[in-house]
Amino acid sequence: MSQEKEPQIHRILSMYERLMNGETLIKKEEAARFQISEKSIQRDIGSIRNFLELEKSNEYVDYDHSKKAYVLETKTPSWLRNEEIFAILKVLIESRAFPKGEMDSLIDKLTHLAKKGDQTIIKQMMANEKYLYVELVHQKELLDVLWQLSLAIQAKKVITMHYKREFDEQASERNVKPVGIIFSEYYFYLIAYPIGKDFDYPTIYRIDRIERFEQTSITFRVPYHERFQEGEFRKRVQFMYTGELINVRFKFTGPSKQSVLDRLPTAKVVEKLDDGLIFEAEVFGKGIKMWLLSQGEFVEVLGPESFRNEFTIIHKKIKQKYSEIDY
Repeated sequence: MSQEKEPQIHRILSMYERLMNGETLIKKEEAARFQISEKSIQRDIGSIRNFLELEKSNEYVDYDHSKKAYVLETKTPSWLRNEEIFAILKVLIESRAFPKGEMDSLIDKLTHLAKKGDQTIIKQMMANEKYLYVELVHQKELLDVLWQLSLAIQAKKVITMHYKREFDEQASERNVKPVGIIFSEYYFYLIAYPIGKDFDYPTIYRIDRIERFEQTSITFRVPYHERFQEGEFRKRVQFMYTGELINVRFKFTGPSKQSVLDRLPTAKVVEKLDDGLIFEAEVFGKGIKMWLLSQGEFVEVLGPESFRNEFTIIHKKIKQKYSEIDY
């Protein structure tokens, strides 16, 4: 490469890098920066334009008359806007899904996806959130574990894991067929079918309670029509408790119909009454019990009959507990 060409290549790379970082190029300022004529800067900008066209890039250099400068535009934006980054960060922090070290790293990396000139304001917005972030008690790093489990799910390979529930003295070994990963209310969960047990529904394992695991060479097959779909499963599970899949029917007299539909995506209104609504929903039994009980006087379980009988017994026990209180 000739020595004459080196300064030009350096200029072009410098300007291209700054354009990629969201900076603007003012021809007069660039000429002063590199101590050359504005006509030379114009040729350099033309070279960048030609390069992007030859590469069939999604980006192109345009002149912004309002800024009186050259900017890098995109035909279909692939970067995250400030508003999007801010919203993602707020949701991520509120989830408390990761220990502080991993969370800080994710916040920093997402912030760096913003244009260079906008990163400072996002950092300022997040500074207090980072400082006051409260990690969960388990403090376990999860990113690598989540990825490795996802690879096992994709490969449809049985895994051997050592799993320790909250009150177990030591972990127990389990062989399972992993089919999905779900996040719900602070925790990531592995959805899997235990080997040697014939269940119609999968078992749920909290991933932070997996002490270690390894992917075996054993492959399992799932017919396409029986494949596990996280989205469909999520619609029917509450508080990550499974149980038998049932069609529950209940009367709701609370103030917000929307809160029911948001909590139970499979729910639908089947009847409107003067004093409330009748809902039906396809859900897993154990989790829905917890949610229905949390609604107190606003809910009356109507069916199935065996399910209603369970609630009758539960409410009798609750009534008995309160009747024993000596005021």
